[in-house]
Amino acid sequence: MLPSAPHVREPQSAWLSRLARVAQRHPRPALRLYERLEASARQAGRLDLAFDTLYAHFNLLEHRGRGAQLRGALGMAQQQATQAGLHEQSARLLEALGRISYQHGDYLEAAEKWSRAVDLAVLAGDIRIGVAARIGLGQIHYALGAWDKGRRFHRDAALLLANLEDSYLEAKLAINLGVGNFENAQIEEAEQQFRQGMAAAIRGGHREFEAEAYWQLARTAKERGQMELAAQQCRLALQLAAHLNHAWLESMASQTLTEIAWTQGDTAEALRCAQFALDQAQRIQSRTQESRAHLQLAQLLQAQGNLNGALQHLWQHLNLQTEAQQLGLPERLSKLAHYDLSRKPPEVMLLDLSNQQWPLNTREELLAATQELGDKVREILSLDEVLFWWANEEPDSFDLQQAKTEAHANALPRLNSSEQPDYLRLLTQQREPLVLGDLRLHPCSGELSKLIGIAPACSRIEIPLFVQQQLRAVLWLVQSKQIRAWSKLDQFHANHLARIYERLLLGHDLSISQQTQALMEQEKADALGRLVAGVAHEVNTPIGVAVTAASSLSDVAKRLTQLLAAEKVSRIELQQLAARLSAGVPLVERNLERAAALIGDFKKVAVDQASEAVSDFKLAEYVQSVLSVLSPVLRKASVSVSLAIDPEFELRMASGLLTQVLSNLVMNCINHAFEGRRGGSINIQARLEGRQIVMDIADDGVGASAEVRARMFEPFFTTKRGKGGSGLGMYIVQNLMQRLNGSIELPPCEQGLCVRLRLPVDGAAG
Repeated sequence: MLPSAPHVREPQSAWLSRLARVAQRHPRPALRLYERLEASARQAGRLDLAFDTLYAHFNLLEHRGRGAQLRGALGMAQQQATQAGLHEQSARLLEALGRISYQHGDYLEAAEKWSRAVDLAVLAGDIRIGVAARIGLGQIHYALGAWDKGRRFHRDAALLLANLEDSYLEAKLAINLGVGNFENAQIEEAEQQFRQGMAAAIRGGHREFEAEAYWQLARTAKERGQMELAAQQCRLALQLAAHLNHAWLESMASQTLTEIAWTQGDTAEALRCAQFALDQAQRIQSRTQESRAHLQLAQLLQAQGNLNGALQHLWQHLNLQTEAQQLGLPERLSKLAHYDLSRKPPEVMLLDLSNQQWPLNTREELLAATQELGDKVREILSLDEVLFWWANEEPDSFDLQQAKTEAHANALPRLNSSEQPDYLRLLTQQREPLVLGDLRLHPCSGELSKLIGIAPACSRIEIPLFVQQQLRAVLWLVQSKQIRAWSKLDQFHANHLARIYERLLLGHDLSISQQTQALMEQEKADALGRLVAGVAHEVNTPIGVAVTAASSLSDVAKRLTQLLAAEKVSRIELQQLAARLSAGVPLVERNLERAAALIGDFKKVAVDQASEAVSDFKLAEYVQSVLSVLSPVLRKASVSVSLAIDPEFELRMASGLLTQVLSNLVMNCINHAFEGRRGGSINIQARLEGRQIVMDIADDGVGASAEVRARMFEPFFTTKRGKGGSGLGMYIVQNLMQRLNGSIELPPCEQGLCVRLRLPVDGAAG
């Protein structure tokens, strides 16, 4: 319901109040009435009434997710209101335009509209619009990670609202204050605010805020681990949102329901909710929500093993995130910061960096990009140093990649979990920049003093950088020569820089993922090629014997024909020819059967390997067919294989994926286990444990060191670097086992290496 303006004539107030009551009960007829009233007011020259009606019309549409339809009309009306000196109406129209810009992720324009609305509201004495615009400015700071400043705007709005009776703004403000508490891990305070917002919404009949309060309460329940309650409240929010046609809330609540379903292991429901969230976000053209929905879909598809689909959604997420960054820099925050007109403001230069593209295909290209970026950031923000720590090789170890001073030019400083556990834990848990005006007060100064080769500093902002919820790097903005009192604007810049660096890291990961996918496909093709060559060689022998025998039989047949055509037939010669026929036919049959069996096994394995169709099969029989195809390479390497698998063990899964797993493991044994010796043995045995088949593939080879075992499943890790090893064999095996809903491990063994596979009896879901 739109609150009536405090300074309007009685007939106008009565018309709008009556329409507001109609809109609550019958929104569709009210839309047509608003259009008629606005047109009549314009014809009568009552621009103030026309603009107030347009604002009320927008509120009704916006609550139903369609406010953007009036963007052009609102913009034109706002210009007309300014020209006519109607400050009150101009402030309202600016507040409405700010909401549309915010919804589309254009924070720069939203901040400009709401800032002007605040100024005009003060001029016109319209407290309500001043409150609404301040709530919006707080939301912008929330969206950009400046939580403290956003909460300050909301507290200011609460002081103004204390003098009013307005359930609409009371509900809106309480929910936004709750969001600020929630994001600062104040869950109890957040829940209290959300319940206050719901009470105000119910009291005033504001169903859209009642629905949003249910969604926010679902988030608090989820944070406490109360998944059933969270799902129930989320569905209530979705029901109300669907009734109101509130696409924004449908998208947000569906994203939360996606997280709940994923946590509960319901991947199908999670995918459905994520896709619905994306559809609603696209419907209202919200870049921020589209970006989040694409990221959720990418994570879900990656977990299912659909890497191509995941990469497509990740690229969409990146593109939308870049657009949002370009539009998400509120100019008002830096208006008083710079007076030198010959120099671009830092915000503009940081925005230029956001738009810059770097090649990120290799480690060297990523480091070159961070080096260039660090140089520019140091100049833009007047820093003494920018230090970039990156966890490239080991997840809990961060190597300094950029060193600028002689003090650590020859050293290799490293942050790691053994020397700096509390510091890394603090960054991971806090997830926000650590702002330190005086480094002597650093909470982890003792641990950081162990770093060798780091120049002394006075002040620092330490920024954790996350990619897909994992701490991947740390960025230090350093002031070495004097203590610097970091301003709120400095902290805002730090948050913006974090997004730029995280985009670089994610871009590098995506590029490496694409390269890995291509290499994995090549590895599969090469493996199939090796099988083809081996089988072709193996088939040559029985085919050659059969051809020779058939040729001999042909000679016998010709001689028999000649004898039968002669006047006299020698009984002894007939007996000799018959003996040769009796010996030759079985020889041909045996060798052709052997060739047919080899070709049949190869065809079965090759077709399965290229397919992910689910089927039922006997495990022992299937493993034997795979080994039959691999027999040429096994024989060439003098490697024997023994099987101990119950012939009754039966599986239901994508047999082609299992073929690739077994082929890779056997080839890995041949290539690595028997180095420095001729031949060896592989033992494959399986047993039933509950609803799982546990299969051990063990060799009696040289084994693997603890270091090699720890890194065996990493992509591109190989002990045969430069000798033809791609480093993808065991990485592919691990990925395939995940797609089969199974697992792989390396149990201890007395000699050689044992690889243990755990396969579900019914792995069809994979």
